Amino acid sequence: MGWTRLLGSAVSSVPLPRAVVRHLLFAHQIGLGSRVLDVGCGHGELVHFLDDLGMDAVGLDESPDNVQWAAEHEPRSDFQLVTTPPERSLEHIANDEPLDLIVVRHLTSYDGNLFCSSSFQATAKMLQHLRPNGWFTFLVHRDTSRHEANASHEVSCFARHLSFFPGTCRVSHFADCELSTIASDWLHLHRHHGEFLVASLRVPHVALSAAGWQRVATRAANSHAGCCCSWAAPGDKVRGGKERHAA
Repeated sequence: MGWTRLLGSAVSSVPLPRAVVRHLLFAHQIGLGSRVLDVGCGHGELVHFLDDLGMDAVGLDESPDNVQWAAEHEPRSDFQLVTTPPERSLEHIANDEPLDLIVVRHLTSYDGNLFCSSSFQATAKMLQHLRPNGWFTFLVHRDTSRHEANASHEVSCFARHLSFFPGTCRVSHFADCELSTIASDWLHLHRHHGEFLVASLRVPHVALSAAGWQRVATRAANSHAGCCCSWAAPGDKVRGGKERHAA
């Protein structure tokens, strides 16, 4: 019975390598009762896993099919649809209760230049939902075995994006060699090819208002920061990355 519990749904459905999950929980001081938002939640595996650990997790996704599937298969968890453009639809999320951690795995606002107005506005809209000393984290997987990895953001792009906002930045890198263990392959039924990049911002202990975060985003957009990557130049920016892959 104990063996079944250890290898049951809570463990076998973990969508991320164990080292990355441990980093999300321990490095960001997340534990029992913490409130976590998973942006780009897909089918909700991470949300369900965190709920099983005793956390209050909510999932957001831009795909109606993903949200519907997650809500049907994980009825205990809360899933919400992000409408387009996302930077205008993040005003009220997670029941407007303060969050301890926001994990962003995908949002089309970040598909192009990370130093443009829409990207900064999307971040500001989410930061206003964090409690003082809460964490905002970009969690990105780069498949280094494919050519398209050269057309994806580097961790330095996300780190510089976060540096425009008040708080303390921290970056972590999990290389392929750290993830390809026999146990990990067996538990997740596949081998990881690539790396996980984690860029986090710990917001100040004094809370900013929604208007305050928006002012920060506006200043960042007006800073003439340029473009984060050559492929994300204004003329090439396309939501979803179709045009840059076809070039």
